[in-house]
Amino acid sequence: MRDRNHLFNIISNVTGMVLPMLVGVLTVPGLLQRLGHEQFGVLALGWVLVGYFGFLDLGMGRALTQYLASADRTGTSRQEQATVAYAARLLLGGLSLLLALLLWVVLPWLVGFVQMPADLQAQTRATVPLLVMAVPLTMWFSCSAGVLEARSRFGAVNSVRIPTGVGNFVAPWLVSLFTADLNGVIGSLLAVRLAGALGMAWWARPEFTNPASHWPTEGIRRLLRFGGWMTVSNLVGPLMTYFDRFALAAWVTMTAVTHYTVPFDVISRLPMVPLAIMGVLLPLLAQVSHATNSTSAPLYATIKRTVNLLLVCWIPGMVLVAWVGPHLLEWWVGADMAAASTTIWRWLAVGVLINGLAHLPFTLLQSMGRTNIIAKIHLAELLPYCVGLWWALTHYGVVGGAVLWSLRISVDTALLFASAFRLFPVWRRIFVSLTLWGGVGTLATLWIAITA
Repeated sequence: MRDRNHLFNIISNVTGMVLPMLVGVLTVPGLLQRLGHEQFGVLALGWVLVGYFGFLDLGMGRALTQYLASADRTGTSRQEQATVAYAARLLLGGLSLLLALLLWVVLPWLVGFVQMPADLQAQTRATVPLLVMAVPLTMWFSCSAGVLEARSRFGAVNSVRIPTGVGNFVAPWLVSLFTADLNGVIGSLLAVRLAGALGMAWWARPEFTNPASHWPTEGIRRLLRFGGWMTVSNLVGPLMTYFDRFALAAWVTMTAVTHYTVPFDVISRLPMVPLAIMGVLLPLLAQVSHATNSTSAPLYATIKRTVNLLLVCWIPGMVLVAWVGPHLLEWWVGADMAAASTTIWRWLAVGVLINGLAHLPFTLLQSMGRTNIIAKIHLAELLPYCVGLWWALTHYGVVGGAVLWSLRISVDTALLFASAFRLFPVWRRIFVSLTLWGGVGTLATLWIAITA
């Protein structure tokens, strides 16, 4: 029965991440046609901003998952768990309001650095309040989802996550049928975020009820230790993922943003499949790590099954994606857009394949509370990546950005595997197997990118 529940949770998670991507595939051509390339570029940046600032939650979402998943094993009462969760939500609410005020001041100033016509720049500035108001809602969503995932209630999580993810594409598409005004299009994103935050909070409400009257100092300290380093990682990691689009807008053109964003937003979502699997494994790994030691047979078996799934499905699937991607682009957005984006797609496919493998050591380190290692890796990469991105974009344009993104992902993955290899020697055989087969898949994808 437990294996069936885990299988259901994995399927639910995969559906919650893949279905919105498929809806995006169907709606983006219509949005491009009605908004135009430059206005669509602004919408793409809006998607990035709303998603990115959801990561700046002090790591509370994932910290709550790790803390609550292991709390029963360590003898923490359910009332104390609710007290910690309630206090964490209060902290997150205050943080989100401060961040929203900061963005309200800073974003209009940043818009001035983007290469776009004056009238479009004015429209973009007018949408800033709508984007800012979505930030607290996104953080609230993350906190509630983290609590539910700790209890392995992935059905409840995805009953909200799926409509919210679909709505992020469908709502702007519906608005664009009536108007190309950016206020209406971006406003629809805010409405979707509000509905999602309320829905997730409703499902999570039992986990926040009947808290004790005291402030849970020790519990919050533990969350902040975990979440502090994770906040650094959540700040720097997505920054390196999304900064390239802002750099394209500033150093190239808004049209270049569209040529890059269209393939990136599809292919970069594919690692959500291994990410969905790891999301289910995280609370299980946290429970086992506190129940026994890191060499336990159940934990080893869990990792082994995950690796086999990645070997059988992920690596061959990504090689196929790299090969047929240009034909999919032509069918999806037309021959002209496909011609501009094909090379970008193939180079991004190299990084995406490698990124899918990185989720295993990443989740393993998180489940053991070693978020400091992940954060330090991201900090070490930040400055070299920013300098390299400037050089790549100014010398090789959009394709240079795609190549550098994949190179940065490769370095990141290598460092994560090296850290896990050192800390968990009992699993070295598994890591070596995944690395070897991942190398074969990467070489095949790289060959396609260079020669096709």
